Amino acid sequence: METFAERLRHARLLRGLSQETLARACGLSQSAISSYENGTRQSPKKLLNLAQILEVDIYWLSRGLGDMAPAPGAAASVAEGAWPFPSIDPRQFWTLTRKDRLVVESAVSALIDSLLISGKEE
Repeated sequence: METFAERLRHARLLRGLSQETLARACGLSQSAISSYENGTRQSPKKLLNLAQILEVDIYWLSRGLGDMAPAPGAAASVAEGAWPFPSIDPRQFWTLTRKDRLVVESAVSALIDSLLISGKEE
């Protein structure tokens, strides 16, 4: 795969993501992903986000250098975006509307706060 467009499409399909799902996950439009994949748009915005969501090495995605898989330790930490819920498919989350994703985020945040408070009381 010689071009960014080819690598992006390959990684997206390998992960089983639609253009729309990938776009939502990265904060881009579906048309932006389509433009990247057909080569009409060359300078990818949110390249780091794309690499993290697709679980690929950023240099491989952007320039075709190195291995597709991120180097050990180079992948995002949980705090930076790795999916922390092994029993929930991240594709389900990213297919939600932005408004619904904010509701889920708020609910998880409230639950974490509640658990931290109850843990201090024990």
